[in-house]
Amino acid sequence: MLSADQVIRLRNHDWRTTIRDGTQAAEEHVKEGVAVDGNHIAWELLREAVSVSRIAYASPPRTGLPAKSSLPDGVDDVTVWQMVSAYLKGEIENLPSSETKAPRPSAQQVTRAEVILELWHHVALSDKGDRKRLKRAVYLKASGMRPRAVRDKTGLNYQQLWKAQKDACSDVWEKIMQLAKLRG
Repeated sequence: MLSADQVIRLRNHDWRTTIRDGTQAAEEHVKEGVAVDGNHIAWELLREAVSVSRIAYASPPRTGLPAKSSLPDGVDDVTVWQMVSAYLKGEIENLPSSETKAPRPSAQQVTRAEVILELWHHVALSDKGDRKRLKRAVYLKASGMRPRAVRDKTGLNYQQLWKAQKDACSDVWEKIMQLAKLRG
């Protein structure tokens, strides 16, 4: 259940802009000839929220464990240290750049992500059995994990995963529409 502070924050959110941005993202990612509906918009908003939260609230690095093996992954894989070593030896002219990071999300994106994730945690699949497993599966899929890997990890079959995604997006979209009307 949502607390009074959460309800106030949700009511005061700019839902018009959120719906507009979600609609634009959904139109970019939907297959040609498919009409964009609330489920598509809610899905794109969830995908963005997961991505933004991963960037904005990055977890601290693990300590005491190697990040990666020192051996190259493949025959042609060149590690950063091999590139630095080649630069120091004069074998290459330019120092390799460090790994690129995803751009920092804007304040508007972070706020939108927080609001969508609040709805996600409190509204999505609230009337379903085995809610935790279903929500975890949909969240993993929204984070970019392949559906087959999600199914292997959670034990859901294709139909269950698709229905969980559809139901979760429907639940979130219904709440967005209620909040948008309250603000309107």
